[in-house]
Amino acid sequence: MLRYPGLKQFIQYGLSAGVKTGDMYVNAVNKFDYRNTSKAFSVYVSKIKRNLNYTDVKAKEIEKVSEEELFLSILKKQKNMSIIQLADEVGCSASRIIDYIDYYREQGYEILYDENMVALSFNVTSKGKEIDTLEEQEIIFGVASDLHIGSKSTQITALNRFCEICKKEGVKYMFSPGDICAGYNVYPGQLFDLYAISAEEQEESVIVNLPKGLEWFMLGGNHDYSFIKKGGGHNPLLTIENSRDDIHYVGFDDGDIPILPGVDLKLFHPSGGIPYSISYRIQKTIEQITSYELVKIVSGIKSKPTIRFLLAGHLHVQMQGLFGSIFAAQVGCFEGQTNYLKRKGLMPTIGGYIIKATLKNGGLLRFEAPFYMFPEIEDDWKNYSHSIPKQKIIKPIFS
Repeated sequence: MLRYPGLKQFIQYGLSAGVKTGDMYVNAVNKFDYRNTSKAFSVYVSKIKRNLNYTDVKAKEIEKVSEEELFLSILKKQKNMSIIQLADEVGCSASRIIDYIDYYREQGYEILYDENMVALSFNVTSKGKEIDTLEEQEIIFGVASDLHIGSKSTQITALNRFCEICKKEGVKYMFSPGDICAGYNVYPGQLFDLYAISAEEQEESVIVNLPKGLEWFMLGGNHDYSFIKKGGGHNPLLTIENSRDDIHYVGFDDGDIPILPGVDLKLFHPSGGIPYSISYRIQKTIEQITSYELVKIVSGIKSKPTIRFLLAGHLHVQMQGLFGSIFAAQVGCFEGQTNYLKRKGLMPTIGGYIIKATLKNGGLLRFEAPFYMFPEIEDDWKNYSHSIPKQKIIKPIFS
């Protein structure tokens, strides 16, 4: 363990603060570049725990941590507290607690609060900011899903080529229905499929490599969610959104975006594997959409249906169909064949859509939706840099 100076003190502090071993392991990977298995880490934690009378030791006495680190550690342990109580525990003012909340929300933590209470969420995700109608009569947009940046099979070259085609075709907006990041430990053996393990590493790779010159609208998927569930309430899409002005986070699982007057686009990231019929999941989803829209019309919330596009990620395959007045598609992906897909005997479809939609007289919608395919490049991730140049810190974050 001499390869990781400070790790023992870090674990002692975590034990005294009541941090779970799994959370400590994720943080150790991030903070110390810890490369052993989670099982080996658990054995090491158990050894330290046997020799530590941590009930008689205060967290601040084990390791001198900054005030903001203490804030996060207490919040992770307690999950929810009153702002006044949290300020007393940290030893600072209530206004300082609000500063720490804003700071860690910018770092991607799902911290919810009102004038009285503050909570770190491991389950509930932010909805994203409300989006105004994008265009008035005609819109040209691209669709690029399941980028899985952080995976050794991510296809950054194909993504760049596709985005260049999009820009030549007049595309201004790019919609991505889930799995921007590869995530952490989503399936057995995934760590061997990654070039970037921690949330911070994957976020940096997205920030550096996501093509510019387009407005990105990003939905979170199950791989992104793995960092919220297993990484201490950390939402990578919040960090990514706060790092670039051209990226807009629209929530998790599904999100509706008004693209034209009376025309909404639904981004959808379903769960589960590929069904016997690859159209099955979107067919069932359309049934739910039409029923839900009918309820809104009967209730007077809507005067007519608005969802005209359903764009689904997750399955890494491509198919499309017109179901009544709704164009629906499984939109492919930008990740090649991982070891997991090889075991399943599945071949992904690498590529994306460019869709041109025009609103005609009487509310009719005319659209074109060609799909652009690309060949897989093995180890394409090696052709790119994945980290942001570090800037020298001139002054502390909090004075």
